[in-house]
Amino acid sequence: MNFVLKYLAFIFLLNNILFGVVGYYQIANIMFLAIMTFTFICSIYSLKILKDVVFNKSFQLFFLLNLLNIVYYLFLEFGDLESFKYLVARFIQFSIFSISVYLLKDNFVSTLLFFLKYITIGCLIISIVFNFPDLTSRYQGIFQNPNEFSILMVIGFAYILLVEKRNIYNYILLILFLYGIVLSGSRSAILGVFMAVFVYLFHHKSNNLINTILILSSLLLFSFFGGQNNAVQRIFEFDLINRKYEYLYALETFLQKPIFGYGLKNYAHIDFSLIQFDDVKIDFGAHNAYLSILVQYGAFFSIIFFSIFIYFIVKIYKTKLDIFNENILKVKYLLFVVSYTLVNGLFENTIIGINFFQTNLFWLIICYLTCVIYQKNESRSISN
Repeated sequence: MNFVLKYLAFIFLLNNILFGVVGYYQIANIMFLAIMTFTFICSIYSLKILKDVVFNKSFQLFFLLNLLNIVYYLFLEFGDLESFKYLVARFIQFSIFSISVYLLKDNFVSTLLFFLKYITIGCLIISIVFNFPDLTSRYQGIFQNPNEFSILMVIGFAYILLVEKRNIYNYILLILFLYGIVLSGSRSAILGVFMAVFVYLFHHKSNNLINTILILSSLLLFSFFGGQNNAVQRIFEFDLINRKYEYLYALETFLQKPIFGYGLKNYAHIDFSLIQFDDVKIDFGAHNAYLSILVQYGAFFSIIFFSIFIYFIVKIYKTKLDIFNENILKVKYLLFVVSYTLVNGLFENTIIGINFFQTNLFWLIICYLTCVIYQKNESRSISN
């Protein structure tokens, strides 16, 4: 039991990936319900988990966000079954991360990095083997969506660049990850690449400039030999018409219920009755995490959410890296994933989802960072 609880967050992340793989949605959904049920039972019936983890001050960010959802539900949506499901799912999601961070303790970072290394490399290799690029359309590997594929490739690319040592094997992986990103056609993924390169340059200064030149040269080369709709070409096309409409309709949706929003169940929501007939490119959601939060909570509760959220995010970025007792580059890699998710929130519905890989990886890392910061501050206050 304890072993399963310790690695439950990683089982949950694997389940998130399965949701995006073609043909595995039903299996992923059954697995998701099993994980949720198991965690809920453990959290409710184990007083030790409730006392030591769920209500531990080290995880006060999750406690405050859960409390916000409870207050919203009780005062505005009491009796709504779908919103209650979201409320419970969010509570369990945060509980899973808190339990794994608490039980793994000093082994958390090494376990997470091991998981991310092999899960991203595995997705890359399996995608190439079972769905080799044909260069005629945006490449999505084994996934239903090229953006989901590209997010994993960026996370893998940044890991090899920032954490791993330089050797032939890792150079090959770096180039393959980069080529996958270009083939995916994701412009936000290219932004993620530049963010990773910036972190790399900021850390190494000019000592490893040749690696940066290699990456930029590869991007240029892949833009010519990356087929149609590759990411570099799409950046220079400036074709953002679909995103523009999604943002505008998200704002218009928000303005229909500006004070208290559309409710917990309506995250990543657009009111399709507002969409004009000719806007054929509009699909599900605002493709913007911050607009989605406004639509979901409304202005009043969004102010509370963002106040809590920004307070803890600022605290993380203001903390000196040596407080984490880890290799500095490993911590910078974790901060890169956080930063990439925050930036990607401008283009995707990150932060608010329940079974989206990048969303849950983000909250898991935030859980670890805030936990360590709180515990270090507590130990310092006691010693003083």
